[in-house]
Amino acid sequence: MTIAVADVTLHVSAAGRSTRPHGVTLALAVAGLVALAGCGKKEPPSPPAVPVKVMTVLQQDTPLFEEFVGEVSGSRQVSLRAQITGVLMGKHFDDGALVTEGQKLFTIDPRSPLAEQANARAGLAAARADLARARQDVARYGPLVKENAISKQIYDNAVAAMQAAQAQVAANQAAVDQASLGVEYATVTAPLTGRIGAAQVFPGDLITAGTTVLAELSEDDPVWVYFSISEAKLLDYERRYRGGTPHADDPIRQVRMTLSDGTEYKLPGMIIFADRALDTRTGTYRLRAEFPNPQHMLYPGLFARIQVRADQRKGALLVPDRAVVQTLGKYFVTTVGADGKALQVPVTPGPRYGGLWVMDKGLKPGDTVVVEGVQKARPGVPLKVTKVTYEQLQAPPAEAPPPGGPAKG
Repeated sequence: MTIAVADVTLHVSAAGRSTRPHGVTLALAVAGLVALAGCGKKEPPSPPAVPVKVMTVLQQDTPLFEEFVGEVSGSRQVSLRAQITGVLMGKHFDDGALVTEGQKLFTIDPRSPLAEQANARAGLAAARADLARARQDVARYGPLVKENAISKQIYDNAVAAMQAAQAQVAANQAAVDQASLGVEYATVTAPLTGRIGAAQVFPGDLITAGTTVLAELSEDDPVWVYFSISEAKLLDYERRYRGGTPHADDPIRQVRMTLSDGTEYKLPGMIIFADRALDTRTGTYRLRAEFPNPQHMLYPGLFARIQVRADQRKGALLVPDRAVVQTLGKYFVTTVGADGKALQVPVTPGPRYGGLWVMDKGLKPGDTVVVEGVQKARPGVPLKVTKVTYEQLQAPPAEAPPPGGPAKG
């Protein structure tokens, strides 16, 4: 009988005994069992590839910005006051609403200015009658004085009376105009387009001309944002731009704004005013930027962060914010290694630029960084890579079709 153990054949006699020594037989049997056990062991499976989106590090000339805290203010702010004294008859707007220039806001009792207007018009009519009579006298006395039918004194008196009548007509005309203004002032209209505050008077209140504040109105398109820079920043600016004040469309005057909730205001602003002197109490220098506000999103009194262009970095390397991970005060990005596996690289970030982050150290041009799936892409894990551009990354996600497919008509 023949038994095969690990390619070793043992010949056994009919009596059941091996023809080889017992020690050799035992060693061969053990070796065979070990070999059989080794053939049955399998290697552990490789981890599945993690799907991620990657993009090539951007390299471009990048403006660098410094950030300051600012406060939004209306570009024109008006305290509405009545110009006549009277009782308030009506209010014609909603508190806090947007109003347009010329819109009726308040009505004051017009009876008193109407009576003054009527009296002034009567005085004007009497003055015009006196002027007509004086002109007739001058016209009648003119030929008579030439014929020496009357004295020169009488004619001169007639001419003086006519001139006095003309002056009286002018005075009465001014009184009529003044009274007409009083009638016009009985209706208070918006002097500008903007947002009005709550009314500070109510129908039935006695309004005093030039004293009583009716409401506050501010123009909010455009808005102004006031902010201050330190003395050191001012001196640094002067050193770098000693050539003179930048012209109106110089990029150095352009600013951006981030609202208090972290959202970036889409429309850029422009620095339009710099104070005449440093504030010695705070050691700061006051600036004012103007921002368009066509959608009326910005309200006076809002706080915002203003980004002012400070410098320009040539060939800066940029990655999206989402690609950078912070751990224990250190920053890392995940790149794709030559073997297709995730590789965590320490980086030194610089200033931010919109949704991008300037990388001072750690990356080189052409590097590929993971921008989606960063948490799953642990070091050494194989990656299933989908390349995207920064524009594709910023695009809003497409809306998913409704369950069950499109509705049938």
